Amino acid sequence: MSQGAKKTHQGRSRKTRDKLLNALENLLINNDFADISVHQIAAEAGVSAASVYRRFDKKQGFIPVLFDLYMERLNEWAASPDAQMDIEGCSLREALRRLAQTAWRQMEQQVHILRAIYLHGRRHLDLLGPNAEQFEAAMLTAMTMIIARYADDIAKSDHDKSARMLAYYFNNIFLERGLFKEQSAEWAKEITNSDFADEVADFAYGYLQVKD
Repeated sequence: MSQGAKKTHQGRSRKTRDKLLNALENLLINNDFADISVHQIAAEAGVSAASVYRRFDKKQGFIPVLFDLYMERLNEWAASPDAQMDIEGCSLREALRRLAQTAWRQMEQQVHILRAIYLHGRRHLDLLGPNAEQFEAAMLTAMTMIIARYADDIAKSDHDKSARMLAYYFNNIFLERGLFKEQSAEWAKEITNSDFADEVADFAYGYLQVKD
């Protein structure tokens, strides 16, 4: 059971908890987590505010549950055809571009949940529990795979370090774009998401071509 969520014993109680989570997700599409009240969540779910407090210690208790929901969707996506990259015959640069496009699409679909986890969950890492490292692990796995596959085309000598640096770079630049695009400079907004992903990949390619 997620930290912050209270144990449910009956199917009806679990159903209400799911309704509350769905209601919060709907509200997160157009609102920041900090601006959503318990009463709004309850109203969206069609239940009383007391129903929220019977299932969650406080509003912050939704964060680990949102994290679990995101990880569940990430794992489902990773096993789906949408996540499978065909890089057979691709150059290193093209492989990085395909990885960037795939990663951006996945993140964009869940950005409303990621915004709550990233901006509010990171202030309370204890709520996310021991599996918090999974938050950024998927990109590291993908980057490690690509670097190993194209090892002969990479000038960097420490491939493990390079994979970690690029995973950090990809994760954070995509999060910044997804979470704060509307607050970006006007010239940045004019770059399409697809072009942005390609440019991110090209920066990564250039980094891998620089000798130590």
